[in-house]
Order: sequence, then structure tokens, then C-alpha cells
Amino acid sequence: MVKSAAGDGTGGPEQPGERASAIARRLDRLMAREATRSGGRPPAYRELADRINRLAGRDVISRDTVRNLHLGLNQKGQACNPTVDTLDWLGRGFGIGAGASYFLDDAKAAVVDEQLDQLERIAELRQALGNDGVVSLVKRASALSDGSLRVLLSLADNLRKLEQDASGQGASGQGVVGRGVAGQEPGPTGAG
Repeated sequence: MVKSAAGDGTGGPEQPGERASAIARRLDRLMAREATRSGGRPPAYRELADRINRLAGRDVISRDTVRNLHLGLNQKGQACNPTVDTLDWLGRGFGIGAGASYFLDDAKAAVVDEQLDQLERIAELRQALGNDGVVSLVKRASALSDGSLRVLLSLADNLRKLEQDASGQGASGQGVVGRGVAGQEPGPTGAG
């Protein structure tokens, strides 16, 4: 018996529509992650197919195949039924070594998604550590008690919200924490 991609626990044969939907949802998540990393635009189907074909060193997938997998339907409006090889290359195109098992196995997909979440957090941390002000703040905060760290985190959240609100007002709201880099006077906030 085949494990159900829908995760219904019945252990019965998987319905093609359920499998196609699961593949489409996972592909959509991968494309959304890539859009977030690249500034908001997911890869076009052609770009993704070209990337996979370059990786394979031959034509293994077409733009239409990627589109159909993303939509969960084939040209006739029926559930798509890709080969394991196609899904394997699709996974590799997103840097997933698990390939086809990511699209077909709920447990494997959960593990890979958690790993991708961790990689995103590491990338955010690396980007933040490229800012000297952030590094200075981290060094100073490392000696604080847990209670003081919670206060500092709350303050950082409040400052971020103030800056986001101010950025919606255009240049006139710039002074909220405009020059608040370590060692410099903060901008005019009305607080003394």
C-alpha cells in the first residue's frame, strides 16, 4: 500500500488529486521562499525549468511541466501524475537533496521545511551581523540578565514598529530613530 500524501493516516492508496494537490502546495511554498529571498518575485516557470535543465546537463523538464505541477493539473484539467525522476529534478532545482521524497513523503517534507526555516534564520542573522551597530548591540547585550534581555527585545520590537509606522508617513517621519547608531545622538523623538 502507498502512503497517503494527504496524511490521512488510512494507509490506503493515495488519490491522484490529493497527491497533485500536495505537490502543488509544496512547490508553491518553495517558490514563495525563493521570492522572499530574491526580493518578492518568484522564479518564472521558464527560469525554473532552465535552472533544472542546466543542473541536469540535459533537458529533463519543461516550463509547461513546472506550471502544471504548480497548478496541480495537466493540460486536460486532470490531476498531474509526474514521474519520480521529474520530482527528483524539481527538488534539486530548489537545492533539496531529498528530491522526489520531499514532494511525496509528509515526514520528509516536514524535516526539509524545518531545515529551510533554519537556513532562513541563519541568513537573517548573517545579514544582521553585517551591520556594525547590531554587532555592537549584541556584544553589549551578552552581559545582560535574562530579564534585561526581555526588556531590550521588547524595546527593539517597539522601536521597529515606530519606524515602520513612521516610514508610512514618508520623509517627515524619518526622525524617530534616524541617527540612533551607537555613539551618536538619537534623532528628535520628543523624549528627553
